[in-house]
Amino acid sequence: MDNLARKDTLDAEIGPFLEMFSKIGNAVDIRLKGHEFLGRFPPQRRLEIAAALSWANPFFTPDMPSEAAQKLALNLNQFAEFVMRAKLTAKRAGQLNILLACAPKSASTFIETALRKALDLPTVSLFTSTPSGFAGSMLGANLREQEMDELALIRNGLNGAGYVAQHHTRCTPYLAGMLSTYNITPIITHRNLFDTIVSLDDMIMAYRTGDARDSAHYFSDGLPANYGGLDWEDRLTILAQRNTAWFIQFFVSWKKCERAGLARPLWISYENDFLGDKAVLAARVSRHLGAECADPAKLADAFEDKRDADARRFNKGVAGRGRDMPESVREIILKTASYYRDEEDISPLIGD
Repeated sequence: MDNLARKDTLDAEIGPFLEMFSKIGNAVDIRLKGHEFLGRFPPQRRLEIAAALSWANPFFTPDMPSEAAQKLALNLNQFAEFVMRAKLTAKRAGQLNILLACAPKSASTFIETALRKALDLPTVSLFTSTPSGFAGSMLGANLREQEMDELALIRNGLNGAGYVAQHHTRCTPYLAGMLSTYNITPIITHRNLFDTIVSLDDMIMAYRTGDARDSAHYFSDGLPANYGGLDWEDRLTILAQRNTAWFIQFFVSWKKCERAGLARPLWISYENDFLGDKAVLAARVSRHLGAECADPAKLADAFEDKRDADARRFNKGVAGRGRDMPESVREIILKTASYYRDEEDISPLIGD
């Protein structure tokens, strides 16, 4: 009975430990904490637990004698077969997988939360092989280009539940092929660039203080430690110089892939859709995802729900915030935009 009670206690600790373990980025702590936990289990369960630890944290590999490791080794032919089987299973899983490809500050976190609640789907990361996007952030992944990671596509395609993944990712023919292979439905959010830059500064200033401690934020936002101590024009200048081309490339890349028939996204404009009639928006989303999967009434209720707006990064919720930005910053945005005018219609980003 004592052994059974101890097993039950250990099993109850696995889930909470894995959640904590998934957010550890320090290599020494990963090794020490992982093996300490692993050592609490009887030998016959250690392979199972080691696999769970490696699944939770991409930087964990168990220490073991070479002979034991050799018995677990795969050759390339075996690996190819397992990958094919995993892709085949994910392809035929029949679950609802959504990529919310978003321009920053386009109400994407609010929309992602609404989709998750209305559709009863988990939030996952597709650009890091971690259990969640939050875990990837804790492991220092925020400055990465948020390109799809195929291991992440496989692991989440096998979760049996479907998912919503919210990422700032441009489209390419390769990405479009991955979306098709893993049955992922794209939704694109975008916003006026002048408003975006002002809103982005607001978000950053909520946690930037302007002192030396802010250097710890570099791998989160890529900005200098003194950002919070700069005046408004300088801050907006940094953001416009760094981000404008990417924001335009994001929009143009999805338009080009759509026009080429490579992707079939639903476009959500911050100004026209998110700030417009939520029932109309819900109906559009429902048609795009399939009414059998997405109840428009539930979606409309979720889009109207602002009870946890702060947690969902819902800032002012208005259009036109960039009208008063310094002319020098406006010129940076317009000059960069001028190079792309012949590529696609980018008036949704900068006006007519």
